[in-house]
Amino acid sequence: GTKLSADALSKHDREDPPQNPNSGTAVRGMPTRAQSYRQGRRHSLDAPGSLLKKRQSIRQKSVRMIRNSINIVAHLRKPRVKIEENGYPGNLTQKQLDACVEFRAALRERASNPSYKDGDVYSDMVFAFSEVEEEAYSICRFLRARDFDVKKTFEMLDGTLEIWKEASKHNFYPDLENEMGCPTSVFLTQYPNVYQGNSTLGFPMNYFHAGKFSADGVNTLTTMDALEKYIWKTLKYDLPEIFKNATEMNPDFVRCEIITVANLEGLTRAQLGSESIDILKKASSVGDCFPEILHKAVVINAPSFFAVSWRLIRNFLDPGTAKKIEIISNKKKGQKRLAEIIDENLLPSDFDGKGPSIEDNLRQNSAKNGDKPPSRRIVELMRLKKGGGVTSLEFNVKSHENVRIRVYTKTALGAHFSIYKCTGDPKSHAKTPVLENMNVKRPDGDASTQFSACLIDDLKGAGEYVLEGMSEKKTKAEESFLVVGEVYSGGVAWKEDV
Repeated sequence: GTKLSADALSKHDREDPPQNPNSGTAVRGMPTRAQSYRQGRRHSLDAPGSLLKKRQSIRQKSVRMIRNSINIVAHLRKPRVKIEENGYPGNLTQKQLDACVEFRAALRERASNPSYKDGDVYSDMVFAFSEVEEEAYSICRFLRARDFDVKKTFEMLDGTLEIWKEASKHNFYPDLENEMGCPTSVFLTQYPNVYQGNSTLGFPMNYFHAGKFSADGVNTLTTMDALEKYIWKTLKYDLPEIFKNATEMNPDFVRCEIITVANLEGLTRAQLGSESIDILKKASSVGDCFPEILHKAVVINAPSFFAVSWRLIRNFLDPGTAKKIEIISNKKKGQKRLAEIIDENLLPSDFDGKGPSIEDNLRQNSAKNGDKPPSRRIVELMRLKKGGGVTSLEFNVKSHENVRIRVYTKTALGAHFSIYKCTGDPKSHAKTPVLENMNVKRPDGDASTQFSACLIDDLKGAGEYVLEGMSEKKTKAEESFLVVGEVYSGGVAWKEDV
């Protein structure tokens, strides 16, 4: 038999049913004309009256499948919105069009044929954005990742099959905060990553402030495995909603693609250690399940030492993804490049724009249960020295503000915290205790999960304050505690402690 092609499907007088693109034999449940005749003849000997009905059933099934295939070919050739780039519906060569038909037929065969193990999983992966992405665009997106080579595209799917299946067992972690053991808004203070606004061409914008990323902070709150769950939840649940919003703003936006901007300002060599590289590998492996969703990535304010790290990073990136990444060291050139992509009024202020900063975005989305968001936040990762070492954090409170302070940790031994208000001449170091020697220690002694405690629920009074943390004397190593102070203007803004 011959392979299914777009030209063949365009002919309504097709004599034989579609062929399996892998084996060249007839698709399961769709016998050749000769096979139909032999099967029908045997059946007619047992039940002569059913021969006509059997032949009509086979013909109807064939017609339905062919019509369905003709429809997808029509969408591939003349989509609702044509993108003037090669490899998209409406801009396909005949070879690419045939590959689309072949790939789609193979997906349907795997999903319907019990002999294929996990056959339906392939379709789940390809059509993960089915609520917002038209079928023709999904098919092209996966095939573009492997230059419209159907065999290599299935090899790519095979390579991500197991991690997809594992994540699907947990429904891709919809209840992320339960999985991480901490509020998402707090987690993102250590992994500053947000989706905010759209580019001038309509692409959703993703911002990552790598210079403010803290692996120690993430480990203080949760585990690195939880970071992988965060990525799954973002791609499987959040991103479709983001694409939906993009199409509501512009009905002609049909590309499920994003633009990512990574700001490396403040990045140190220590932040690019083995643990950070492992995080990037995890993110890359999950991202491989969603090929071609990156339209482009722009890395700005790259320090000179990043060139060495980049050579290592690009080794585990998909080659097609690596080609889409621009690295810019010069600050002015970075600003100029971003101005070409997005309006400066939408660009976050910590990315040299005039829009809300990443912290503003996270803060606005941190409120729950109808509470109003804090007007600002105090966030500090305190590292307490071993054997009773003391570390301090200074902060100020204005007359119209009140503060709620919570501390997060995974240490089993705990620590003691005190808060003092500075009084008199700053040089005298005089201070009045507000909270003294509060023991923050998890009740179960389990250091594998995060534990948090509220130090003070409603701190008021304008002035300068000092928060001191002292480790237990028996600690033999430095212990980390993440302090998060939510500052509200005009009185208490929450309904209950969380």
